[in-house]
Amino acid sequence: MKAIIRWVMPALVLLGFAIFFNDRGGKSEPDFTMAEVKVVEGIVATFDVSRTQAGSGNRQSSRVDYLLTLTGRPRNVAFRLDTTPAGGVKAGMRVRLEILEDAEAAFTSATRYPDGSNRIHAVGAVVDGRPVYTAAEYVARSESAASGNGRIALIFLLLALAWGAVVYFVKIRPYVRSGKAAW
Repeated sequence: MKAIIRWVMPALVLLGFAIFFNDRGGKSEPDFTMAEVKVVEGIVATFDVSRTQAGSGNRQSSRVDYLLTLTGRPRNVAFRLDTTPAGGVKAGMRVRLEILEDAEAAFTSATRYPDGSNRIHAVGAVVDGRPVYTAAEYVARSESAASGNGRIALIFLLLALAWGAVVYFVKIRPYVRSGKAAW
């Protein structure tokens, strides 16, 4: 029986890899669809770079936030960019931001509560007609990663099944036919 377990272990390891990559594929899927993306356009009023701390204890990390506000909109609503163009962002530049939240509701809430602050993450940004990053690129990268991990999981699953068939025909089936199996 111990010999059969040694033969079955590689199939279990391959099956574990298949489960791992299948889970990674599920986690790689995009967080949103392009139908959920809303667009806000305007002119930059202020631009600020700040550092935000995240985590606690030994797992602290910091993130650089690129925040901008728009002219004609409440100052307590800032849009957070993931990155900026090579020349940076300056006041007076035209921007087109792709966001997931309803910006008009945030602007209304900001005028109602002027002491509060609201940071809206921009999943896409175009500054002065130059695309910095877009939501479509993010969705395409995420979908590609998810399908790639799914394919790898399928390969490991097929390898595990093939190894299981080899074990059955080489080890288990002859053992059962020999009559030594007492089940």
